[in-house]
Amino acid sequence: MTKGWATAALALLALLAVVAGLIVTGGPVQARKERRDAERESDLHSLAQWVFCIARSRADRLPESLDVQAPDCDWQPRRQDPFTSQPYRYELLGPRQFRLCAGFELPPAPRPGPGGRDAAGCLRQEYLPAPAVAP
Repeated sequence: MTKGWATAALALLALLAVVAGLIVTGGPVQARKERRDAERESDLHSLAQWVFCIARSRADRLPESLDVQAPDCDWQPRRQDPFTSQPYRYELLGPRQFRLCAGFELPPAPRPGPGGRDAAGCLRQEYLPAPAVAP
């Protein structure tokens, strides 16, 4: 009889350990959200590089919107969320600054320095033209 209780107690402890692990890590649902958010963030970074390319091809002028033709920038980054089909948002903030935004599922991870997204799900970017080369 004692052996049966010991086995049951060990099984219960193992079950509690598994449940505690899922609570701490978030389990597979959390991992899927993190993967989808990482893909959205990657898309925004690709879009930012595309916007920089457009600006270089237009005498260092940022586009007013993402609906521009850019023959010099021959790749097409994804412009909408692959999971919700919502378009990514582009906002021109000034002659050298813009934001790209997406609907993220999780709050941003704290990161020191620039380059991370804010609580609204936006990456703020600054375009710095290449320095002029002296002849």
